[in-house]
Amino acid sequence: MKSAVIVACTHCRCLLIAIQDQKTRSCSYCGARITISKAEKVAIAKNSFEASKILRKLKMRKDSNSQ
Repeated sequence: MKSAVIVACTHCRCLLIAIQDQKTRSCSYCGARITISKAEKVAIAKNSFEASKILRKLKMRKDSNSQ
């Protein structure tokens, strides 16, 4: 399995998962095309399963801070 990276969308700042060697990705929230190398990397994971666990924790933390 390839490693995965969690990045923040350059337009709406929502967090997304991308494969490490992926060049671009569409944001599932705002639809913007993101260049992975230019996006802010929030975390790196060994695989996509680990990345999804990290992403859930980050989103829960963000939700609890916004309340």
